[in-house]
Amino acid sequence: MGAWVVSNIHGSERASGSTANEKGPSTTDEVNGAVPISRIWLMAAIEFCALGALSGPLAVTLSLKVLQIVPQSDKEVGLSIITAVGALCALIANPIFGYASDRTRSAWGRRRPWIVFGVVGGFLSAILIGLSNSIMMLTVAWALSQICYNATLASLSGLLAEQVPDAQRSKASGIFGAAGFLGMIPAMLAATLFAQHVWAIIIVMPLIGLILVPLICLMIPEARVGRTEAMSSKESVGSLLTSFFFNPLKYRNYSLLWLQRFIMQFGYTIVGTYALYYLLVRMHMQTAEATKLTGMATIIGAVFNFGAAVLVGYLVARSGNYLHAMNLSIMFMAVSLLTKAFTDNLGAFWFATILAGFALGMYYAIDLASAMRVLPVGNEGRFLGIFNVAKSLPQSLAPAVAPLFLTIGGKDPIVGSQQNYMSLYIGAAIFVVASFFLALPIRDILSRPQSHRDARSQSDFQAGSGSMDLGVSEVSAPAMQPLVQVTQSVAHDGTGSSAR
Repeated sequence: MGAWVVSNIHGSERASGSTANEKGPSTTDEVNGAVPISRIWLMAAIEFCALGALSGPLAVTLSLKVLQIVPQSDKEVGLSIITAVGALCALIANPIFGYASDRTRSAWGRRRPWIVFGVVGGFLSAILIGLSNSIMMLTVAWALSQICYNATLASLSGLLAEQVPDAQRSKASGIFGAAGFLGMIPAMLAATLFAQHVWAIIIVMPLIGLILVPLICLMIPEARVGRTEAMSSKESVGSLLTSFFFNPLKYRNYSLLWLQRFIMQFGYTIVGTYALYYLLVRMHMQTAEATKLTGMATIIGAVFNFGAAVLVGYLVARSGNYLHAMNLSIMFMAVSLLTKAFTDNLGAFWFATILAGFALGMYYAIDLASAMRVLPVGNEGRFLGIFNVAKSLPQSLAPAVAPLFLTIGGKDPIVGSQQNYMSLYIGAAIFVVASFFLALPIRDILSRPQSHRDARSQSDFQAGSGSMDLGVSEVSAPAMQPLVQVTQSVAHDGTGSSAR
């Protein structure tokens, strides 16, 4: 989740359609080129609520509801339909609500009405999830939840782009990344403590968001936007329709990295939605026990995820070499997936869970920073937004194709179940390893030290040359401080030290 948050922050100008000359609130700090750090934390709290409300259902709640609705033998297919439709709705809703918030004119600003609308609609959608008694109803409820919370997230991205200057974006990225990790914890704690009470797991984060987000919006100033400041309908619609398309041959290095991220994301997303069912089948657990263990595994995985991002980010920040971190993250993730493919042992499960959390943290530490090195000059915001699609699109595709992998090879060789989880996890590992080979043509870019990058001039950037030796734009270079420098600032400010 954290990675998506970070990439969405840097790509928010594209996603929301914000323009550079939009007017935000005027404070003493902003006149001096900065906003109060407390305001960034308040925005991150909104991210915490929205992402937390989405992560709980994906990890536990939807799986439990499907078990209540359909026979055990149909649970994987039912869940795949629900999650695929929901992810597709999220992919579409984000730019639409970004566009809508760009054109909103109200006494309460352009972003805050949509932020509050999202959490109110998300809470009502959570109630509908709890009341669902069919796959169709549950699919509609989850689609509405994705739409509503993406209205909040898209509008929040626009607010961030308007109010937080470039000099504070890296710190904001780290704070938002931390909020994304922490947002999973309340729902997972509820799953661990109240495993037999599905309603408690469903409602905890939507209720927190319903209470906190409107109060937070009252504390974040936003300037009223007049009619003359709104973008023209023709320009906005055209920008919305064309912003996702580019020539992959012209931007070859960027395209390779985009595809590498897509394949890597697809590999571990295809198994992530079925974590609860894996425990039911492989570990022969009852639903309540598997629910508690899924919650504990998610929390522990998130801790190692965050810790790895901080540690690896610190190391690569000093050298500027991202290649080794990427290769190790791919290797660790593949080992984790293959371990789960061939075991029904709980100790091996925990080893694989911790290793996967550490692997994802390593990857998140250099994921966005790597993209910064291949951005076309003058279109950084747009292409960072497109880069985020490489993470969100697999969330639609992977759950839909996962049931096909469960049928490959007949029964599961480990436990003899009709659903072959060995095939599913081996297939996921193959995708993850394939992402390694996609990174080979750009290995020189990923391994280039910081001093070499800083020495290159703007004229060295040849976006359409197809050359492996791709330079770095002036805009990208300052932002290229690895994510770990970002998380370092979060850790520093989170200990009670004064923010600068």
